[in-house]
Amino acid sequence: MDVRGLRVTFPSDGVALLELDRPHRRNALDRALLDGLPTVLRELDGDCAVRALVVTGRGGAFCAGGDLDAIGDMGNEAPRDARERMTREFSAAGLLLDFHAPTIAAVDGAAVGAGMAFALACDLRIGSPGAVFASPFIKMALVPDFGVTWLLTRAVGAARATELALSGRKVAAEEAVRIGLLDVVADDPLAQALGRAETLAAAPPEAARATKRLIAAAAGGGLAEAVDREIAEQIRAVNSPEFGRRWAEWSRAVRGSSSRRMETGR
Repeated sequence: MDVRGLRVTFPSDGVALLELDRPHRRNALDRALLDGLPTVLRELDGDCAVRALVVTGRGGAFCAGGDLDAIGDMGNEAPRDARERMTREFSAAGLLLDFHAPTIAAVDGAAVGAGMAFALACDLRIGSPGAVFASPFIKMALVPDFGVTWLLTRAVGAARATELALSGRKVAAEEAVRIGLLDVVADDPLAQALGRAETLAAAPPEAARATKRLIAAAAGGGLAEAVDREIAEQIRAVNSPEFGRRWAEWSRAVRGSSSRRMETGR
């Protein structure tokens, strides 16, 4: 499980901890991390000793979404290559959603774009008071991807998902609990997630797996079909003139904001 930007440990019996480890970029997903995530999740899913999985990010952020350089490269891809890449990378959300054991996201700081999808694909979500969710694709003239349309709708309903996706606005912890993006807010979300994971890991594995399957079936619809639709629309969006203009504006704003945070220590 040696993937740059990922750390896997086993803090207690039956509990695996998967950490996004790019704190200098707020754990944004670069190409290496996007390529490696599905492999690591498959390995963990195939390990019967793992009876609960906790997912988090290191350094005060859960995941700031796609790395700016990775997003910028999208405009240079042929549609066929883009479809193959996105199908491979976005499978991480489905692997986490269908994971054989209970999963918990410990969210501190930003859970943005693909990071939001990664958190929403977990069975439970525990956030810090500083947790922030956002789906800012629209600001770059893109559509939500990584399964966001399906996962967000499942979490908050169609009307609220539409508002969040079309506005791209930030949702702070208090509102996130109220609308269903978070289950609970805790001062130390990782510690609480690990404690809850120990409890869930004590459940009979086959019964836990069957329970997850039944609840997923009861929810109706399918993530795989939604991701396939997202990929088709994203390829169209990336090849539009509007993406080039909006992406340049967004990139300058985000890079400038990051520089100011570094200068002020925020």
